[in-house]
Amino acid sequence: MMHAIVCGRISWRLSSGVRTLLLATLATPASPESPFPDRLTGDWNGLRTRLADRGIRVDIDSTHYYQGLLSGSGGNEFDYGGRIDVLLDFDAGKLGLWEGGVLRTHTEYRYGDLSANLGGVLVATNTGRLLPTGEDDEWVVTSIHLAQRIGERASLLIGKINALDLLAGDPFFGGGGQTRFLNMAFAAPPSGVTPASIIGAVLSIRGSPFNWTFMVFDPEDRTDDYWPDALLDSGINVSVSANFTGLLAGRTSSVTVTGTYTTKDGADLGELLLPPELQTGDRDDSWFLGVQFAHFLRQNSQRPGDGWGLFVKLGGSDGNPNPFQSSLMGGIGGRGLFASRPNDSFGIGYFYVNFSDDLQSSLDPFLSFEDEQGVEAFYTYLVKDWLPITADLQYVNPGLGDTGDAFVAGLRVRVRF
Repeated sequence: MMHAIVCGRISWRLSSGVRTLLLATLATPASPESPFPDRLTGDWNGLRTRLADRGIRVDIDSTHYYQGLLSGSGGNEFDYGGRIDVLLDFDAGKLGLWEGGVLRTHTEYRYGDLSANLGGVLVATNTGRLLPTGEDDEWVVTSIHLAQRIGERASLLIGKINALDLLAGDPFFGGGGQTRFLNMAFAAPPSGVTPASIIGAVLSIRGSPFNWTFMVFDPEDRTDDYWPDALLDSGINVSVSANFTGLLAGRTSSVTVTGTYTTKDGADLGELLLPPELQTGDRDDSWFLGVQFAHFLRQNSQRPGDGWGLFVKLGGSDGNPNPFQSSLMGGIGGRGLFASRPNDSFGIGYFYVNFSDDLQSSLDPFLSFEDEQGVEAFYTYLVKDWLPITADLQYVNPGLGDTGDAFVAGLRVRVRF
């Protein structure tokens, strides 16, 4: 129903992870004059600046999680897990090749004993431990694509694209569990038709009054694939998104409508447990429609687009073969809740995921399978520009009917090298 949740071996556990964090905290931070004050290792004695001048940008982040159940189904022990993200950009113009092009890569590695689905929940309590798909202790290049600027208003991405990276600029949703919320409902809102890593193209056009995004991509998850073999063999996905941004009560507000259609066939969720001779075959095609609204209640006058406010996202689908029939996520969050802490971030959100009625009916005689809902609250304290520390609480009513409510607490520490 959902994707399973990078080739060197690492045997880090909680003790060594804590040592790493202590060393990072005690290390000499980058000087205020450094062009990279948000990086622990600073300018590398000028090397980082020289590389940037030549078109090469290197970002390395290490994210650490300590999370567990305060109550719920399963053990109440807290476990440790982590991940490493390496992002490389190669600017074609600065490298003397052509103007407007950037080759971007995103390499990921996750490790540790921490479960992504504490308390038996279906919507992951820790997205950073769920993705990338596949096994722990493996390096995976989840993105390697060309970003090409076209004129003043358009840009094109083509290649292998980490779908979560497309949400990096959203002030409320996204973050992949490394920033903002941990729960998948907010960090990687499920649609049922967009895999974690895609091969395809994304065209973005800034217009007036709407900004448009058009996507064409293979419907299969391409996390572990590095060649476009069997491309589009199982179908094709097409997505169109329109965004309107304006002022409401003097504050920046936006509405985004996204529709995604796939020609990929899927199993009939209402016949999963029927004998093969009684099944009628796969269901043709699938679709998803999402509407997102955001409204800032307070904005930073020095940084347009920065602040905190209300957010809500509604989603609906065919419900079969798409297992996510409908969903609601909303709340309040952003940066600068306190005037004295303008760079701290926070969020309080509620989510409700309505799983396919056909799927629930087909499993009903054997398994109590209901919808899932929960709340999450987090606060991120910026100790240094390169060291955000997050406290997180979640309370989830799991979709599996015989599973008790999960009360989850966690700590996240991110070190930006």
